[in-house]
Amino acid sequence: MRGYLSADIKDEIRRRVDLVDLVGSHVALKKTGRYYKGLCPFHQEKTPSFYVDREKGLWHCYGCQKGGDIYTFVMETGNLAFNEAVEVLARRAGVQLERSPEGLKQASERDRMYRAHEAAAVFFREQLADSARGKPAREYLARRGVDAATAERFRLGYAPNAWDELLKTLGNKGYPPALLEKAGLAQLRQSGDGHFDLFRHRVMFPILDVQDRVVAFGGRALDGSEPKYLNSRETPVFTKGRTLYALNWARDEIRKQDEIVVVEGNMDVLTAHQFGITNAVASLGTSLTADQVLVMKRLASRATIVYDADASGQAAMERAMVLFEEADLPVRVVVLPSGDPDEFLRTHGAEAFRRLVEQALPVFEYQMAMVAARHDARTVEGKVQIVDELVPALAAVTNPVRQTEYLRLLAERFDVREDAVRQRLRAHRKGRVGRPASSGAGPSAGDRDVTATDSDRAQRQAERLLLHLMVHEPMLREAIAERLRAEDFADPVHQVLARTVLGAPDADADALRSRIEDEAAERLLLGLLFQDPPVVEKDKERAVRDAVGYIVERQPAARARDALAKAIAAAQASGDVEQVRRLQTEYVNLVGVTQTSRKGGDGHGQEKGGA
Repeated sequence: MRGYLSADIKDEIRRRVDLVDLVGSHVALKKTGRYYKGLCPFHQEKTPSFYVDREKGLWHCYGCQKGGDIYTFVMETGNLAFNEAVEVLARRAGVQLERSPEGLKQASERDRMYRAHEAAAVFFREQLADSARGKPAREYLARRGVDAATAERFRLGYAPNAWDELLKTLGNKGYPPALLEKAGLAQLRQSGDGHFDLFRHRVMFPILDVQDRVVAFGGRALDGSEPKYLNSRETPVFTKGRTLYALNWARDEIRKQDEIVVVEGNMDVLTAHQFGITNAVASLGTSLTADQVLVMKRLASRATIVYDADASGQAAMERAMVLFEEADLPVRVVVLPSGDPDEFLRTHGAEAFRRLVEQALPVFEYQMAMVAARHDARTVEGKVQIVDELVPALAAVTNPVRQTEYLRLLAERFDVREDAVRQRLRAHRKGRVGRPASSGAGPSAGDRDVTATDSDRAQRQAERLLLHLMVHEPMLREAIAERLRAEDFADPVHQVLARTVLGAPDADADALRSRIEDEAAERLLLGLLFQDPPVVEKDKERAVRDAVGYIVERQPAARARDALAKAIAAAQASGDVEQVRRLQTEYVNLVGVTQTSRKGGDGHGQEKGGA
C-alpha cells in the first residue's frame, strides 16, 4: 500500500500538511482538550465520535472504527489508491515528487481520468477565450450578467459546435477515446464505429470535488438543444448524489458562517458568489439526496434552502426538507416572491437577498404555511387534512425534542388537541413498513463474541489493558516481553498487535502503524492511541503484574480446571474410583492456584466495556 514513496518524502509531506486543516475541509471540528472532535465523514451519526490528534497526526472514529493519518484520510474521502493520495498531498504541501518512467506507466485509470478532466477544462477555457469560436458563449454569459472574475474563478468554458474537437485535442495528449468514453467526455456512436464529443455548443461548468480536482462537467445548450442542461454521467471519479456544485469554493465560508445556503442551479450559485453569498452550493441536476445533506451536516450546523418560486421548485424544496429532518440538520426556508435566486439577486441586490435569508422561516413553520394555503383551517375537514398532511413530516423528525416542539406548534396553530395529533402520529407509524435496524459499526471481530464465557472476557480485558499500556508506555514493553509472548494473547487481533508492539520496544505511534498489515489490528491501535489507559500512574505496575499473571497463570489454570472437571465427571460415570481420587487431587491444587492469584486483585485497571 505504501507504493513508491520514500520514508523521507512521506515524512516531509506529513510535516507540511496540517491534519486539522485537511480534515477541517470536510468536517466542522471543535477543540476538545487535546483533540479536535466532529461528525464522522464516513458514516451517518448524530453525536460526534470522530477525533483528530494534531500532535500525533492521527484521526480515529469510535463509531465506524476507521482511522489513520493524512494519507489514509485522503484515500478514504477521495476513494483513492495510496499513490494517488500521495500526489494530492504532495501538491497541497508543495513537495516535488520524482517518479520513474515505470511509475508513470503504472498510473491508475482513475488518475488518468482526473488528468483527462483537467485537460478538458483547459481546452474548454481556451475555446471560450477564442475570439471567434467563443463569441456565442461569451455573449450568453454577458447577457446573464456573469463578470470576468466569476467566469475565471469558476473556470467557465465553451464546448465548440463540432463533433470531435475534444477527442482530437485530448487524443493528441495521450488520452484514448475508450478512456474518454469511460470518463464521460465522449460517446460511442450507435454504429459502434468511433466516438463523438458528449458536449457540443454549450457553456461549460467544470464540477470540482473538495480536493479541487475536476471530476465532471455541466453544459448549458446555446442553440435550444435538449436537454437544456446536461451533466456528466456517473463515472469512477464522479457520483452525482454525493457531489455538491461549488462546495470546493464555498467550504471555507460555510465553516466561517457555520451555515450553508442551498440553491437549485449552477447559475444560481455563480450569481450568489458574484454577489458575495459565497457559502452557496447546489445539487447537480437531480433532487437533493441524503448523502448530499450528510456532506452539508459535516461542515455546518444549519442550512437555508432557497429554491425557485415556481411549482417544481417548491416541490423540490418539500422533498429536500424531509432529508434535512431525517439527518437532524436544522434547516430554514426562504420564500422568493418570484423567479429564482439568480433573477432575484440581479433585480433586488445582495442586501435584499441577505434580508430574505435572515428572515427565513424555520422548516416546520414553512410546511404549516404551505399546507394551510391548501386547506380551510376553519373547518373540521380542513383541520383533519392539514394534520394528516403534516404527520409524515413530523414522523421524519429524528430529534425527539424538535418533534415535540413541532407537535405543540401544530396543535396551537390550528387549534387542535396535542393528544389527537399524537394519535395520528402513532397510527402513521404503525402503518409504515418497518425499517431495518441500522447495522451501525459494531466492534471488530477480535472484540466480540456473544457466546464468550466470563473467563474469555476477562482474558480479553487483560490482553487489551496490556496492549493499551504498551502503546502509551514504551518503557513497559521490555518488561512485559520478559513474561509474555505474542502467542499468549488469545484474541487473534490482540495477538497481531502484541507481536508488533513487543517486537518494537522503542517505536512511536507512526512506526507501529507502518509495521501493521492487518486492518483490524490497525483500527485497534488507533482506538487505543486516542484513549488514555484506565490506570492511574501509581497503579500501572500492579495492573501489569495482575494482567500478566492472569494470562500466564490463572487463565491456563482455569482452563485446566474445567478440563479436569469434565474428566472427573467422566470417571465417575464409568465407576473408576481411583481415577476420580487422582483427578480430584489435581483439581483441588488448581483451584488453589486460581484463588491465590485472585487475591492479587481483580479489576485493577480493567478496560471499560470489555475488550
